[in-house]
Amino acid sequence: MVLKILFFFCILFNYIFCVNLTLDEKEWISNQKENIFNIYIYNPNHIFFFRKKNDEIGGVYYDFFKKVSDETGLKFEFKSIDRNNILKLLKNGDGDIIFNPSKTTSREGKYFFLPTLMNYSVGVYTKKNKKIDITNLKKYKVAVANSTSTRSSLAEYYPHLNNFTQLSNEDNFGFEYLDNNRFDAVIGKSNSDVFKEYHFTPLKNIPIINLWLAINKSSPILYSIISKYKEDFKSGEIQKSLKKERPIFYETFLGDNPILANLKKKYSSITVLIPKDNVMLPLFYKSNGEYDGYITDRLDELSLLIGVPIKYTENPDDDYDIKAVHSNVFLNSKSNFYIPYYEIEMAIFSKISENFIGSYIDTANKNVGFISPEVLSKDLFKNSPKFESYKVYKTTDDGLNAILKNEINYLYGDFKITSMAISNRYLENNIKVSGFLNKKETIGFSIKNDPELYEIFEKFFPDSLSENNLLQKELQISKRLHLNYKYVSILFSFFLIIILILFYSLKSVTISSEKEKRIARALVHSFEAANELNDEDTGNHILRVNLYSKFIAEKLKCSSSFIKQIGEYASLHDVGKIAISDAILKKPGKLTPKEFEDMKKHVVLGKDLVVKMELGKIAENIALYHHEKWNGSGYYYGLQKTDIPLEARIVGLADVYDALRQKRIYKDGFSHEKAVQIISEENGKHFDPDLVNIFLRFNEEFDKIFIEN
Repeated sequence: MVLKILFFFCILFNYIFCVNLTLDEKEWISNQKENIFNIYIYNPNHIFFFRKKNDEIGGVYYDFFKKVSDETGLKFEFKSIDRNNILKLLKNGDGDIIFNPSKTTSREGKYFFLPTLMNYSVGVYTKKNKKIDITNLKKYKVAVANSTSTRSSLAEYYPHLNNFTQLSNEDNFGFEYLDNNRFDAVIGKSNSDVFKEYHFTPLKNIPIINLWLAINKSSPILYSIISKYKEDFKSGEIQKSLKKERPIFYETFLGDNPILANLKKKYSSITVLIPKDNVMLPLFYKSNGEYDGYITDRLDELSLLIGVPIKYTENPDDDYDIKAVHSNVFLNSKSNFYIPYYEIEMAIFSKISENFIGSYIDTANKNVGFISPEVLSKDLFKNSPKFESYKVYKTTDDGLNAILKNEINYLYGDFKITSMAISNRYLENNIKVSGFLNKKETIGFSIKNDPELYEIFEKFFPDSLSENNLLQKELQISKRLHLNYKYVSILFSFFLIIILILFYSLKSVTISSEKEKRIARALVHSFEAANELNDEDTGNHILRVNLYSKFIAEKLKCSSSFIKQIGEYASLHDVGKIAISDAILKKPGKLTPKEFEDMKKHVVLGKDLVVKMELGKIAENIALYHHEKWNGSGYYYGLQKTDIPLEARIVGLADVYDALRQKRIYKDGFSHEKAVQIISEENGKHFDPDLVNIFLRFNEEFDKIFIEN
């Protein structure tokens, strides 16, 4: 009996955590034992693919293909070839897998394309000490780098710039022409200057461009397998790979830099000043006497690159080399050697959630506190009333305790940092956000009087689009350091009771196969029910709907206020379902007409809830109208076309796309391609044609949002 239960859990674990291949895919893999699939890479000098000093290939995608190989037995070989040979392969439709080509109509006839983690913007490079007016480039000597995607982007978005000198294959990128002043500027890709030797200004009208993994159409099953593993290669694995590979990558390419040798002689250790706050999420936290988090990850990389240890101090009077948390908001001083990594969003917290605060004036006569590890800058109070008295709290916990003890009415602090502290102390029902200030500053590393240390730190600090977006997720996603043990104990007790009941049910059952099937089904359903108590899937769904909706609004060039609101409130589209019976929400079969009528009411109930929250018309319209359809066949009111508010039309499309992609207990998720097909077929029926056109044009971005979140 125990063996049966263990076997069940093994099957369940395998289903949840392993890539599920079809019988055809498994059979195809078994026939590939003698085959080696070649992966062709042009110019492997980036973190995703690079050649190490021992001539082996490393990088994030090396880890990805190693995982595919380890779990399937398929063999891959990496081949670095020049641009001309890459173009020849693509023209002839040769090669098993090609990394990072541009996607064109002719190439789509020969290859399957999967979006990679790499993206870039097109912009203008100049020497760091040379300033030019990029709004009037015609008065300068300008060249365009030899790149298909760069030239096609200029032709579409800046046709007047395509008359500049086109560099040939032999010219490579053209940085040497900047160095010898033959050209004042070169237009090219942001990822061409890996070590930030030049100044880059993006051309804002050109959207961010994605790079691709091209898989030969002669191997459709290989494409299917890699697609599944790509979706399984989650952001946590990607970040882990990045952290592992970054020190190796930068040591490979910067190891011979003479500045590194100077720094190794100059420092026996690097002293870093860090705030006394033991927990300053999402920046850092202290656990068991050791620092961890985004800040310390970057400092550990610096330590590995230079070859000297990092020492931390909390005493500002110590002789330190780097200040880990520096901002003009806190201290009335500026640093010449400053590397920003985080944007502050000033918020106001209080026990009195009804009073919304919009400026310092609203709290002028109240007891006020500020969270600040240092002396407050005088600029903080510019154009605002002079507070007769205010308190400064060195740590977030001290500030929160002051609110709880009624020492202050309002507490000013960064929204994310303070919100995460509230969340980790489970104080959501005690302390609320009372308002935001339209004041944004950055936090960064401040290097103390050492231009060489700054130069090295700045060179490897992540700011390329692809790398930075992945690592910055640590600064965007909420993190809990401690479990809510009360909740865990309740959940554990629930699980224990279910397992005991099922165990005794299994023990008493006969060998009758029909009874065994019924109990197995009961076991599965019980675990499904238990999982509802801690289901994060809905959280991921509403996060993605926010991101899709904001993306569409941006492409429509809506107002900044509209974009901000839809990006925040799209997640409330189904808030009314909390008032709908679980018997309806969780019914696995088709709803009866009566049940469906009850289900429809969630839009009205949701709108009423949003009205009580006083979030404004956009949020109300999203909740009430997101199930209306372009042709009038939707509900609740059967509105048609532009009678449906734009925000509801946008969220309606975003919600449907994500619902199609999502895997549920009762259905498999559709592939991105299938979801695109379904939405395309509903053009002018369910969805606004203008929104469908935007979706089809940028559908890869939707796929990327789904995969990364």
